Amino acid sequence: MVRDRRFLLPTAALALGLGACSAIGSPATVDSNALATVVSGTLTAVPTRPLPPEATATELPPSPTEVPPEATATPEVEPTTPSPLPTDTPAPTPTAGPTSTLPAGDVRGALGNPTWRDPLTSGNNWPLGEDTFTRAHVEDGELRMTGLTTTDGWRLTWPVVRDFYLEMTVRTGSCSGNDHYGVMARVPDRSAADRGYLFGVTCDGRYSLRAWDGEAMTSLVAPTASTAIIAGSDKVNRIGLWAKGEQLGLYANGSLLTQIEDGTFTEGGSFGIFVGARQTDEFTVHVDEIAYWENP
Repeated sequence: MVRDRRFLLPTAALALGLGACSAIGSPATVDSNALATVVSGTLTAVPTRPLPPEATATELPPSPTEVPPEATATPEVEPTTPSPLPTDTPAPTPTAGPTSTLPAGDVRGALGNPTWRDPLTSGNNWPLGEDTFTRAHVEDGELRMTGLTTTDGWRLTWPVVRDFYLEMTVRTGSCSGNDHYGVMARVPDRSAADRGYLFGVTCDGRYSLRAWDGEAMTSLVAPTASTAIIAGSDKVNRIGLWAKGEQLGLYANGSLLTQIEDGTFTEGGSFGIFVGARQTDEFTVHVDEIAYWENP
């Protein structure tokens, strides 16, 4: 797979590659790029919409040429000021989720109960097993996802949403530097998984936002350090992506990191988790929960 060399530079975007979501052991007939069949299930913790019977996931095709850094410049700033996203709304005590109390100003507390929540006590909503890029399994009430190469790999679940706040609670395993992980969202075609936004953070405490169009990865928010992210190995972070039309907001542990306007992907799509083991062999993230609030 082709990797964007910008993410090897300390002042450029996050280390990345092209990845794929896959499942192991499910019978399916797919094209030569296919990896497997997505395993879907029904959440028991929170009522959800009916589960589609089955969907396939394929490996992303390699780009014919590597994209030079100048071909994926950060887009120009819109002349208009986007509407402010929540930053300091008083937070009530939540009735669902991994935390019993949240600090004042936490975006999750302002939203109430999620529309959909997977506590990951089982892997019914995710493709599990091992492929070229990642290994995923459920153990001790968490989804453990391991990067097997320096190439980003992702796994997608089945709900389709357009406007949302999506949040994942995750603990890092042993990691350093540019090892990174995050959420992928607004993926138009879950079976192809060849387009979508990737909001990620690194082990050393930086965040970024990228857009993947099937051929090139564009940096929308360059890697930026933030004290809101707890850096290092064996650290727990909640990372969240707010999407409402062209308005996108990035959150860490309930705090707004930045917001932009971008029209690359504005329709509904699937979402999931990605990981990139850039510096640590078999870098693993332990995902305790993933949830979304529709039309926040």
